[in-house]
Amino acid sequence: MASMPLQQQAARVLRGLAWRIERPRMRLGRPAAPAQDAGDLARTGSVPGSRTVSWFFEQFPRFYCTSSTAPSTARLNLRYEAVFGENRDIFAGASVLDLASHDGRWSLAALASGARSVTGVEARPELVKVAVENLGAYGYGADRVRFVAGDAHEVLSTQDLAADVVLCLGFLYHTLRYNELLDGIRRTGARYLIIDTFSPYMMGPVPNVNLVTEDAGEEGKAAADSYTHGPSVLVGRPNLAAIRTMLGAYGYRVERLSDWAGLLRDNPALDCGDYANGKRITARCVDAHPVR
Repeated sequence: MASMPLQQQAARVLRGLAWRIERPRMRLGRPAAPAQDAGDLARTGSVPGSRTVSWFFEQFPRFYCTSSTAPSTARLNLRYEAVFGENRDIFAGASVLDLASHDGRWSLAALASGARSVTGVEARPELVKVAVENLGAYGYGADRVRFVAGDAHEVLSTQDLAADVVLCLGFLYHTLRYNELLDGIRRTGARYLIIDTFSPYMMGPVPNVNLVTEDAGEEGKAAADSYTHGPSVLVGRPNLAAIRTMLGAYGYRVERLSDWAGLLRDNPALDCGDYANGKRITARCVDAHPVR
């Protein structure tokens, strides 16, 4: 933090201290138990026909072709509904931090959902360039959005990034540096965190982090970092129980899961098998002990 102005350093330290002062004391040696059953987190009971996809990205077709890992148009639009359609209330006037911002698709969605400003962090400089071009093509300039090229963990630890909402979409399974990640998110002072992630054991009752390696040279995989030796990166795929345990250690909790059952019910022709079989989720998380 030596390169930061003194005022920014002080603000960053105070945000970090605030949550530690407010959080309740925990007994040492006892793991934090989830406050509720995972089934209670899922949004259910939506009226049939109320979850029909809006095809948001039809207005912004550049995102269908500006990434070599671009998903099917159906999947991209369904994910928009799960992330933004169900959480529009938290974006109005918010400052948003988009981790692993890729080609800027979710940064644009946040702005279109009412965000005041967005900062995207992306490890691959070529994708940062594409994101700037994409947002510029749709009328969003540096006064509303900026993109930072760099390792998300390093950027979080060296820059003063205040945010109301943090997006962690498709990134949790491309890292194993969870302490750094969550400490950095905590320091932003964010009230809300939205996680979209995959685990082969997502709904298992016991916290589990499935370890795998990924090819750092492939765009849709983990980027090489300071811990990388050779072409592969060691990453984890935490299940919901592990995510809840990790979040609890940093003063957050899962508030609810998006209604993927309703989305898939009302859009049966659109295939999202990993969400349908419960191996992938979209979770809205909230500061468990907000400072008042």
